[in-house]
Amino acid sequence: MAARMTPSGSNRVAGTESSRRLLTVLFSFTELQPTWSVAELADALTLNQSAVYRYIGLLREVGLVDHAAGNRYRLSERTAALAAAASAARAPLGEVALPVLERLRDTIDEAVLVARRIGWHAFTVARAESRKPVRLQFEPGQAMSLHTGSMPRILLASLSEQEQERYLAGLEEAERSSDFLTPEALKRVRDERVTESFEEIDEGIWGVAAAIVDGEEIVGALGCAAPIYRTDDDRRRMISELVVAGAAEVSAALR
Repeated sequence: MAARMTPSGSNRVAGTESSRRLLTVLFSFTELQPTWSVAELADALTLNQSAVYRYIGLLREVGLVDHAAGNRYRLSERTAALAAAASAARAPLGEVALPVLERLRDTIDEAVLVARRIGWHAFTVARAESRKPVRLQFEPGQAMSLHTGSMPRILLASLSEQEQERYLAGLEEAERSSDFLTPEALKRVRDERVTESFEEIDEGIWGVAAAIVDGEEIVGALGCAAPIYRTDDDRRRMISELVVAGAAEVSAALR
């Protein structure tokens, strides 16, 4: 069932009901439901099929919708330009986060990073490396799987339950059986917006990450990674508190 647009009464613009239904049709195309037939849209949106045909015809006229196989419809490549415009308008996450990362690094002298999700991977977009002799190297643009490590797990938890199921379905059974990847565990991470990892990616490495949010949307993760031998319980607690505070600062800067 498609999500329906339900603006509050105080925000509804009078005399635009037809335009509102047109946008509802457009917003019905999602990653989970990329194609629709007219009959499916009419049923999902409680509209008659003749009205849906008109809306689809208008969206095709302006180049936002194309035919798909099986007498269905999909978004056209032109919508990618809208996504690119939205991305360009948002302050680059790495640029906004870097001053916070450098200040954190100077305080704890461990590697601190920011990652964001693109598709089924997490990518490092900014980092500040520890200056200690034994340190970790994370290259900007480095791809990480979403199911291992504290930063990727924050980003996996940000997905809808359906998207999580699709991602986990592609893993080996041994990977899917992890206690960290149950629906309950991922919901806890999403609610708490912070998580730890012990030797999930590299042997002897502890990590902690906190969610970066823009409004209510988790748009990235700020994390710290350090050798376990340098992080006793008290130090891990201190670093975790700083990481949570740093993620909140980056979130505020994005707004």
